[in-house]
Amino acid sequence: MTRFVTEKGDFAELGPKVSGNDVLVSAIADTGSIPAVELYSRKDRKKISTVRFPKDSKVGSVYTMRIRDIDPEDTLFRIRSGKYEVIDPYTKYIVGNNRFGKRDAYGAFTCPKSTVIHRGPHIEWQEVILYQLNVRSYTKDKTSGVKHPGTFAGLKEKIPYMKKLGVTTLILQPAYDFDEVGEVSMDGAKRLNLWGYVPGNYFMPKPSYAAGDPAGEFMDLVEELHVNKMELVMQFYFTPEHTLHFIQDVLRHWVMIYGVDGFELLGAELPVKGIVDDPYLTDTKLIFNDIDEDMIYGRKMPHVMNVGIAGSPFMYDMRKFLKGDEDMLRRVSGHMLYNPEKSAVINYITTYLGFTLRDLVSYDRKHNDKNGEAGTDGSDYNYSWNCGDEGPSRRKAVNSLRLRQMKNAMMLLMLSQGVPMIRAGDEFCNSQKGNNNPWCQDNRISYLEWTDAEKNRDFLKFVTRLITLRKSHPVLHGRYSKKLYDYISCGVPDASYHGEQAWNQSFANYNRHFALMYAGYYEKRADGKNDDSFYIAYNMHWTGHRFQPPKPAKGLRWEIVMSSGEGREAGIYDEAKNELAVYQRSIVVLKTKDAGNTK
Repeated sequence: MTRFVTEKGDFAELGPKVSGNDVLVSAIADTGSIPAVELYSRKDRKKISTVRFPKDSKVGSVYTMRIRDIDPEDTLFRIRSGKYEVIDPYTKYIVGNNRFGKRDAYGAFTCPKSTVIHRGPHIEWQEVILYQLNVRSYTKDKTSGVKHPGTFAGLKEKIPYMKKLGVTTLILQPAYDFDEVGEVSMDGAKRLNLWGYVPGNYFMPKPSYAAGDPAGEFMDLVEELHVNKMELVMQFYFTPEHTLHFIQDVLRHWVMIYGVDGFELLGAELPVKGIVDDPYLTDTKLIFNDIDEDMIYGRKMPHVMNVGIAGSPFMYDMRKFLKGDEDMLRRVSGHMLYNPEKSAVINYITTYLGFTLRDLVSYDRKHNDKNGEAGTDGSDYNYSWNCGDEGPSRRKAVNSLRLRQMKNAMMLLMLSQGVPMIRAGDEFCNSQKGNNNPWCQDNRISYLEWTDAEKNRDFLKFVTRLITLRKSHPVLHGRYSKKLYDYISCGVPDASYHGEQAWNQSFANYNRHFALMYAGYYEKRADGKNDDSFYIAYNMHWTGHRFQPPKPAKGLRWEIVMSSGEGREAGIYDEAKNELAVYQRSIVVLKTKDAGNTK
């Protein structure tokens, strides 16, 4: 085996670096023994040499050395720590795992050259429409019609579709390199980990999510999103063993090298305050789950509001309200207006974990048998309702109700003040056959079937129109919380709750209907004029109700602009009586209009 000359390295930065014909390598000794570097030929993966760190090349638990006169282009490496060979956690490029489900990974000293990424559009939270997806499953099915299914390149091909939908910001499930091989289920079979919520090689895009060079391909995706005034947010999963310093190194790397716009950070015992206080990340979107904003800021106001909090109470309460549970009005109405000052609240009704929107209205219970855990995996608390049949139904009444319920769910999400997050595929009724935990289903259970976008094009158009309505009217997505009183002396509060009679709301436990009015006087549109006012009647009761909205200002009248119902179920507004008839389990939106405009 080849012998190499070594000397003391550089402790300033971890990770392999090339300096002429020399390479600098670092390792953290966590086994008590002195680590070594195993060198391999890039051509045939045969071991070239074992190079041990000099004894004097140590500070704390960190070893570093310079290996002289090596060919970095043709050499791969692993770190030997005790009995095991591992990938250097700071490695920026890895080879040998370019096929999903096949891994024989080595660290590389060099990576393909890439372009400089331009920074993103920095979209303010109140303007954001989040879209959560898995890179592989989003385009892996042949119906996606992309040239490179299941890859960053395939995702890039779908940017025009996402932009037309109205999406501003993508959230990717883990797209850094992770080991998807080797998970074993209760039945003894091996399962591929499609989701990736495990520790991984955090400094590089996942090679098996790329059609070619992963670094360059990921950069092309980010650049194309930025050209289209869109953002990319990445999910990262960390364990309590990952230090604040390591997490900061990871996040800074993706911001400075790849130009990503934000992160959703998952895991237990995250050093939240240290991450938020990082000066390199003050204009980067940082999303956490179920934390208190006062835990981060105390009484101080942030200079830049870059933190978003994605909590589950909105999801559970909206699901209960959707299926008609009692005593939900106070909680639901509170969620609709909740819009904290220090951080953004991120609302969702479905997410990667749990039922899709279509399955939420089609199944009373989970159907996870194919996961190999005897149906014990996945949450039993879905708060779903199958509308009369379990799974696919041929009954017209059941399918009509399911469609209306899906529209209701989207309207509950989009017409609330917080930042909405859509689960990819929900906009065209994607189903996972009742599986609410398909982490190991690298198949058509998890893959989006894009023929559904054509089959359910009317629903897709409805969702697109709903997003457009929200984005067009600042009164529906304001920056600050509504105060519920008239603080500009215009005659009406900025927001108000109503019952069947105007200004007379009852939140009694048996009620399942109410209305919410947004006054347009408090927000300016892009043209500088006051926004329109909106009156939204929510009826999750199994019987219809009649509402009398507040009379609009002189020269204005109410008109129906959206409804979750179709035909006779769409709602009827009798202007002469000022009465709005709202069908059972439906939502109707009124908007003010110039009384002289009959178009």
